[in-house]
Amino acid sequence: MNSQIFTGRLFHRRSWPTEHQFSYPAYFFRFDLDELPDLNRTLPGFGYNRFSALRIDDRDYFWRGNESLKEKIAGVLHKIGYSGSLRRIELVGFAKYFNLTFRPVTFFICYDQTDSCALLLAEVHNTFSETHLYVLQYPNRQSDSLCFEVPKAFHVSPFFDRHGTYTVRLKDSRDSMEIAIALTKPECGDKPVFFARLSGQAAPLTAQSLRGTIRKYPLNCFMIMPRIIRQAFTLSVRKKLPIHPKPIPDQDFTMRKKSPSWIARQGMKTFFSFLDEQSAGKISVILPEGQCRLFGKGQTEDCADLKVNDYRFFAMLAKADEIGFGMAYEKGYWCSDNLVQLLDFMLNATLLNSVRFPWYSRFIRLLYLAIHHNNRNTQNHARKNISCHYDLSNAMYQTFLDETLTYSCAVFERQDENLKDAQLRKIDRILHKACISKHHHILEIGTGWGTLAIRAATRFGCRVTTITLSKEQQQLAEKRIAEAGLSGQVKVMLCDYRNVTGLYDRIISVEMLEAVGKAYYPAFFRCCDRLLKPNGIMVIQTITIPDQRYEAYSKTTDWMRLFIFPGGLLPSLTILTKVLTRHTSFVVKQVESIGPHYALTLARWRERFLENRNKIMGMGFPDSFIRRWEYYFSYCQAGFAQQYIDDLQMVITRPRNPDLIQLFGQDVSGLHEMKETLQ
Repeated sequence: MNSQIFTGRLFHRRSWPTEHQFSYPAYFFRFDLDELPDLNRTLPGFGYNRFSALRIDDRDYFWRGNESLKEKIAGVLHKIGYSGSLRRIELVGFAKYFNLTFRPVTFFICYDQTDSCALLLAEVHNTFSETHLYVLQYPNRQSDSLCFEVPKAFHVSPFFDRHGTYTVRLKDSRDSMEIAIALTKPECGDKPVFFARLSGQAAPLTAQSLRGTIRKYPLNCFMIMPRIIRQAFTLSVRKKLPIHPKPIPDQDFTMRKKSPSWIARQGMKTFFSFLDEQSAGKISVILPEGQCRLFGKGQTEDCADLKVNDYRFFAMLAKADEIGFGMAYEKGYWCSDNLVQLLDFMLNATLLNSVRFPWYSRFIRLLYLAIHHNNRNTQNHARKNISCHYDLSNAMYQTFLDETLTYSCAVFERQDENLKDAQLRKIDRILHKACISKHHHILEIGTGWGTLAIRAATRFGCRVTTITLSKEQQQLAEKRIAEAGLSGQVKVMLCDYRNVTGLYDRIISVEMLEAVGKAYYPAFFRCCDRLLKPNGIMVIQTITIPDQRYEAYSKTTDWMRLFIFPGGLLPSLTILTKVLTRHTSFVVKQVESIGPHYALTLARWRERFLENRNKIMGMGFPDSFIRRWEYYFSYCQAGFAQQYIDDLQMVITRPRNPDLIQLFGQDVSGLHEMKETLQ
């Protein structure tokens, strides 16, 4: 018989960021997997896949399931592409004692036909009921031991992050065994910061040796968790080591993850029922432990994919549906190889069928709705809402915007056109529609970083007063204006539209109306009516939602309005015309859709943003921020590609305006060319 029992010690030492060590007596086993059925029959007190004082169960190892250990290991070897022939496999580790054990690590030593160790499988457990498998290949053979190296990929101790390299040393003489693990980190000069060793003297696994060992260590299994808690208390409270939060398991060989909670199971049931009803498109959902489920009737090659990294994804869905969907992505609970395609599928699916989440989710949605209403755009709140988005960092915005720093929809002539040229074309068209001359004084509501104001003053020689609520934008815009030598023509004011005074020949606002809010549309347009001269022209570019969905949309909130644009609301064309009719003397002279161009604009931004991921994180933005903005860009790209939302340029004036009559009378051909370009 190859199976043995070992008695010895477990030793831990950490040298960084503080010194700490401990040692406990321990006993562990070597089981030849081929001998387990015989041991089950002949060894009193031992059970294999059955209840006994001491036992080994196949279902406790690797992924959940009742396949034999050898079948599971064969599946692992197939996954890594190992084609060699194995003579035997030995399990080295701890066994259940009256159904109680905590196995920090279990080793599976795989021997080839020459009886040499071909590879080592190390199954690591943490206190979060998670399991990760390290596949250790290509050993460095020394005189009396084998050494393996592998990158750290699993969260075990909260006092270390997930970076570093493990060195595993196996010394096995059959009479004794020593397994040592050292963790090195680059920031510590690649010197070991943690060292653990399990060592013991061997004895044949017999009824006598088993009884003797259990009598010697009767409470060993019961003391494991109290000892872990004691050491954790010492490190955290007495030695004040910082605690690293547990990351979401995202490695292929993290095989067993925390089981879903009751709420997560309800969310999973609801979500899968919703996907079962889909008739257009196809989606694959990969669960945390690798199971794959397919939904829909579309073509396989067009299949969207959703990989669930943590069952808490379903819990967040159950609690907050669409809001929870975005929050879960930000936290890393799910991912997709093609996020835009996945969101495109989900957008189509929700338009065809509504999701019926549990009754208790209504209360959570009411809470989020209350938060949204608290962000209403009073003068005080409007400045705070704008600051939340636009005062993040000018440098961050420069990583994904083009040289013009234009943060609105561009207008392209071709798919591969330079983003800068497409943005300048959009600005020139707005200025053309405003019918500007050098004698005009323009009011721009929403400065951005000053590009439109600089372009107008440079091309036409006019004066521009531009207002913003973002201090960051004001500072950079003033710097750019000064560098262009236009400080005498362009003035940037940190001012709310409600506080602007004077009269202006033209008013231009590009994608600022979305930050006004339904309750303040009348006030906004009354201000514009008051500020615009009798023959003035106003050009507004705004993102809109279809009229049919506006009422329901305006009475709720969503992920975008909570976490990207607090206080924001997309208007519809009908609501805008109604407000203009009831509260102003304005009429709409022209409406042009440029929404299809926004999908390409957002794709460019997303690509540049992700290319500069490390640079943005170097500015102090966490990985969750990267995921939040990736989701934001992808969500909007899918919405514009589906024409779920649109972007309109509107020319607004008063009846019988001679400036606009002249524009439409003498330059009709130019406007036709503009329309043909966009079609």
